[in-house]
Amino acid sequence: MNFQKSLKFNMLIAVLLLSIPAGAQKAKVQVYPEVKKQVIQSIGGNYCQANYAAHAWDAIGEATLKEFRPSHVRVALPMKLRDMAFNDYRGEKYTRQPLVIEVLESLKRMKNEFGVKNFTISVWDLPDEFIADPSKKSQRVLKPESYDEVIQMLTDFFLKAKNEYGVEVDNFSFNESDGGYQIIFSPQQTIDFIKKAGKKFREAGLKTKFLWADTAQTRGTVEFATRIKADTAIWKFLGPLCFHSWWSEKISDNEFERIAGLAKAWNKEVWCSELGFDAMSWKIKDMNKSWDYGLRFAKISHRMMKYAEVEVSLYWTWQNNYAIMSADLSEKYPSYYVTRHQVDFLNNGTQVVHSQSSDGDILPISALRPDGTKILQLINMKKTEAEAEITGFDGKTVDLVSTTQANNWEELKNVAKIKKGTMLVKLKPESVNTFIIR
Repeated sequence: MNFQKSLKFNMLIAVLLLSIPAGAQKAKVQVYPEVKKQVIQSIGGNYCQANYAAHAWDAIGEATLKEFRPSHVRVALPMKLRDMAFNDYRGEKYTRQPLVIEVLESLKRMKNEFGVKNFTISVWDLPDEFIADPSKKSQRVLKPESYDEVIQMLTDFFLKAKNEYGVEVDNFSFNESDGGYQIIFSPQQTIDFIKKAGKKFREAGLKTKFLWADTAQTRGTVEFATRIKADTAIWKFLGPLCFHSWWSEKISDNEFERIAGLAKAWNKEVWCSELGFDAMSWKIKDMNKSWDYGLRFAKISHRMMKYAEVEVSLYWTWQNNYAIMSADLSEKYPSYYVTRHQVDFLNNGTQVVHSQSSDGDILPISALRPDGTKILQLINMKKTEAEAEITGFDGKTVDLVSTTQANNWEELKNVAKIKKGTMLVKLKPESVNTFIIR
């Protein structure tokens, strides 16, 4: 009987403990300003509409350029033109095609009107004449005997951009060539192509380098990029280590950290050239308009920045594809406001510093702005209100910008006091919160 009473008592205690609300216990967030991470160069975007529509420019693209003023962009170059026989635009005729000219004009406007400084050009697909098995829609292999002609087409485009439109292309990639959504390259094929193209670009007076990897997802990036580094002859042609963050919600933080580690070993920057969490979101009607999409985007952005130590991130996309606002610009979606947290506060020379949380559902990233302002972003993934005790940052004023499902953009002044290096803050359920400390 005594054993049964003891068992019942222990079970009662366990039930009582489980019934205590998760938000009742403070999360401890510690900031370490002395532990420096990456310096964020740019929160930028993809402008790839030329792949998916009849025109390279659209209203959303113009709005994001005006509002976000990105210094870095990635632009799609269509080399397989819709509804055209390849012989009608082959060779020197390629750069005279209307859609290609639109891309060139877009680059010029981005630079001259909106202050873009760094341009990446990516190619998704190539004419069937260049492909080993043109019946394939994916996993398309570029024939080695076609390398020279493809390289010449790229060289012609880059030279025209430089000489006639005043834009030098900094980086080039075949989109996700490790996965082969359209074009696929093995590491050895990548090496062979870069050897030829890098030499050709140099001889033409171009500074264009290759994104190192530009992989389809986080997992596998280290392996693919490492194999490309096997040939020292191409090292001088490689730019930043680059990956896409698709399919990465359920992988461990360590997979992101491995990318940061590889980049540090080779003294390279880390770029995320397609920032997103689900490459098939387009199949779900209006998913990008939802709060779920915005919050999941906030979390993948956090992990990419915190663990992969990304210096340049390029949102997919800042045009009418996985759009962050309606095509007529009348409605801005939750992911637009999540993006503003990054663009407004974690951008253009911001020094990320180490921070950690005792609660796995309270996600912190901390940073020092060039003007001395301290930034702490806390994402509360809980469905309940949470309280956090923060140590490590000093300051006289603490302001807050918060984004929730109920209020996309709430600005609050003097939300907390810092006493002896510690402050207490409350976080609304499922919220993105940026604290500005001066």
